Amino acid sequence: MRGRYNDLPRCGFPFIVLITCFSPLADAQEPAADAAVGPTTVAEESVPSERSLPDLAKEVKQSLVVVHATGRDRRSSAQGTGFVISSDGLIATARHVIGDRRPIRVELTDGTSLPVTHVHTATGLLDLVILRVDATDLTPLPLGNSKNVAVGQSVVVAGHPRGFKDSVHAGILSGRDDIDGISMLQLSVAIEPGSSGEPVIDRRGRVIGVVTLKSTTTGHLGFAIPVHHLKTMLDAPVPIPIKRWMTIGALDPKRWSTLWDADWRQRAGRILVDGYGTAFGGRSLCLQPAAAPERPFEIQADVKLDEESGAAGLAFHADGDHRHYGFYPSAGKIRLTRFNGPDLNSWTILHNEPHAAYRPGDWNTLKVRIEDDQFHCYVNDELVVESTDTEIPPGRIGLVTFRGTAAGFRRFVVAPSIPSNRPTDDQKTAIGRILDTVQSVRPAKQQTIEQLMPLERQSALLIEQEAKAFELKAVHLRQLAIDVHAANVRKQILEALGRKPAAKDTERENEATLDDAADQKTTTPSPDLLKAALLVAVMDNAEVDPAAYVARADQMADEIREEAGKNATEDELLRTLDRILFEEYGFHGSQSEYYTQSNSYLNEVIDDREGLPITLSVLYMELARRLDLKVVGLGLPGHYVVRFEPKEPDAEAQIIDVFNSGKRLSTADAEQLIKSSRFPPLPEFFEAQQPTQIVKRMLTNLLGLAESERDDERALRYLETLVMLDTSEPQTRAQRLELRARTGRLSEAMDDADWFISEQPDGTNTDRLFELRAALQRQLTLQTGE
Repeated sequence: MRGRYNDLPRCGFPFIVLITCFSPLADAQEPAADAAVGPTTVAEESVPSERSLPDLAKEVKQSLVVVHATGRDRRSSAQGTGFVISSDGLIATARHVIGDRRPIRVELTDGTSLPVTHVHTATGLLDLVILRVDATDLTPLPLGNSKNVAVGQSVVVAGHPRGFKDSVHAGILSGRDDIDGISMLQLSVAIEPGSSGEPVIDRRGRVIGVVTLKSTTTGHLGFAIPVHHLKTMLDAPVPIPIKRWMTIGALDPKRWSTLWDADWRQRAGRILVDGYGTAFGGRSLCLQPAAAPERPFEIQADVKLDEESGAAGLAFHADGDHRHYGFYPSAGKIRLTRFNGPDLNSWTILHNEPHAAYRPGDWNTLKVRIEDDQFHCYVNDELVVESTDTEIPPGRIGLVTFRGTAAGFRRFVVAPSIPSNRPTDDQKTAIGRILDTVQSVRPAKQQTIEQLMPLERQSALLIEQEAKAFELKAVHLRQLAIDVHAANVRKQILEALGRKPAAKDTERENEATLDDAADQKTTTPSPDLLKAALLVAVMDNAEVDPAAYVARADQMADEIREEAGKNATEDELLRTLDRILFEEYGFHGSQSEYYTQSNSYLNEVIDDREGLPITLSVLYMELARRLDLKVVGLGLPGHYVVRFEPKEPDAEAQIIDVFNSGKRLSTADAEQLIKSSRFPPLPEFFEAQQPTQIVKRMLTNLLGLAESERDDERALRYLETLVMLDTSEPQTRAQRLELRARTGRLSEAMDDADWFISEQPDGTNTDRLFELRAALQRQLTLQTGE
């Protein structure tokens, strides 16, 4: 299995996940001194000096609350922490805790549950909200001055993480970080689900921040909004009664009614939806209350899916329950379905095919013309399907979504006839002539604007399509330059490894296998592992000069030889190599930044003197080769090592862990390393690896990083090279097929499908392959129009 012995596991880089979404916002200047805000808040001057953690915990608990928000399905519930900031009922928490248009209640420290009467003020940008409950004589926490806090000072975070009431954790303020343009307090303290909204308190009991973010890499790293933002909100509240808060963004009940939950809402002239509907398949409907007009009539709306794997579109002939027709994009295809009941067995798919008129990732206009005995379905004014299915009688019209799809709708229209936005042939010609006058060196002239004004509706789409075509061509041209460079580097890697390129149509027959080097010695040079390893970096960075780093390795080897002395033994040369490489130059295994591309680029490893086990091992082996020492690579799972094989027959070989400064390992030590990666100590792990195997492992490490970052283009470069080095390996070729198809290289993906059909490697499902190839051919036809 490809990659099973890699140095890099299949996981992403450590990263910070926002508990809620932030928009860029320049952090406001903090006032020179924070004063107490509002008549019922606690002034900072009244706070005593620092106190013990038990005393502080006892006082803080009196001000903590649990904030409960009903889920979108109106049954489930989410909760977070809040804290009292005024005795007359103001509660602060994180904005994302309460969601949108959901009933909210606050549970006080004594168990009393109070409904929220007002959203006193809120900001999604800073993820803060202040709620009001109908209560008096609450115990508020004093608000401190977040400007005066110092990195390294002791802080306390208190709240209800994971539902555990009144938890108090001590930690430190470990730094300040800008996240999406907002200066945040970085906390080294326990942060868990449910910690959102917790107050960050100094040892005098003053709030200096509100927890809103946590790290996914550790439970002991979080981020808080500085308290001065909360004070600013208190200075200018915008109170909204909870009854009105529940209607913000809600659909007009006179125009729409929804079935089976999901979160339907409106904003800026659009209807938005996400969340799973409660009907089978996550289905949810948004219907016009009134009956549909007399036939014939047409309904039309623009729809845009956040993810093309989703499904959402038009519904018609709806009975207000489970019966209706649906016309919608679904997973890249255009689908017409008769929903004749509540479950899959009662549904009938009438049409389900891709269509060239559909624009993935963009707004698409769906239209259905409904007549007495038939209906016609259009995508972007192109007829997709005609149907005479009349099993479901006429009913209401509206929108439908499935499987929790996040989607937007706009321009919903019902009329006896809806004019097409498609320009006529004469209009296309006229618009094309006008657009030909637009130059790349300056914006369009006023004359051009005036010429297009009468054709605004028809020209808008054509202009957008032409602009996107130019943008896409620019992307493809830049990618072409990268692909040409990578292809040339691949050829150089093959040459450096002493291999011959395989002809495209006979690559299996001409493949240079790992053990045929002896047959090639008469026609090809010996493998140059150092150059091949450096060329791996050149594939991603054309500025790397392999010759300069080869010269650097030669210089280091000369230095080691001179230091060891003219008549040095093998053992003396090896000890000198270790001393100079690890002690004087300081080469070492990367610890804090293990998962970074730089550790897989040999030039950067030489520059920075740190790297992965395999890159450090390559340098060690190549220096040893220049010293006439035989050091070979051993591909242990997850940790590459080398073995020194002395020429003297009685001398004992040494397994060397280059990553750990040349530490010597016994066979038992190496076997333990293998077992720690959950592999048996197979003999193959102790066989000397050939240069091609080593380069493949380097590429596989880089492939793992590219996959974790979802960088398809970079991953494909590595897969192309891996297939070149071993054309018979089915798993790598299958991955290449998938990425070629995903990046739009459909004819190339078909080449890989043809290889599987021809070669029939173990486990091949021939029927599935022919289906896959046919699907690729259909997509290619849609892509090219041929």
